[in-house]
Amino acid sequence: MVVRLILLAFFILIFTGCASQEYKQTGEGSFSGALDVRWVKNDYFVFIPNKDDPLTFTRPNGQIIRPGTMYTDGGSIPRLLWGVKGYSPWGYAPAYIMHDWLFQAKHCGYKPYNQYKFEDSVDVMAETLKAVMENDTEVRNYFVFDSIVASIASPIAKQLWDKGTCNAPKYPISKKISPDELPGELIMTIKY
Repeated sequence: MVVRLILLAFFILIFTGCASQEYKQTGEGSFSGALDVRWVKNDYFVFIPNKDDPLTFTRPNGQIIRPGTMYTDGGSIPRLLWGVKGYSPWGYAPAYIMHDWLFQAKHCGYKPYNQYKFEDSVDVMAETLKAVMENDTEVRNYFVFDSIVASIASPIAKQLWDKGTCNAPKYPISKKISPDELPGELIMTIKY
């Protein structure tokens, strides 16, 4: 019975394109700035704030999130799903960067972002994902939204939140470092 209800919900979302209740109730925030990601080695990337125009997310409640330097894998999407539309680890990169930053801030003690609770990280993921989908309606997908938000609200994600460790980059990042001295190669810039 449960499987039938899930399949029914799946087909309704896919074939009608109707926004889920959670999507409708999620507040709409906004991005500004530039997202820069550098490739360090295979499946190993670093987000470094753009010194001229740092990536910023303004939440619907007015709070501002501006991530700092961190290692990232984009979205922690199981490799098996990478070929399915909407499940690329970089398809919703700005949202994934904000979510990764809250985990990094919690585990490394970066104030004031280390004050966010797990439930806040779920809300921020939903808000940032919706912002990306509203900014470019071609990537809007209500089923993907619901499945990603459900995944990051799962007990597994909560355990990672509670038991994760700090993985801070091993090199200093300051305004005095030239772009040639930064690690890896710049592979992605997204501007808002």
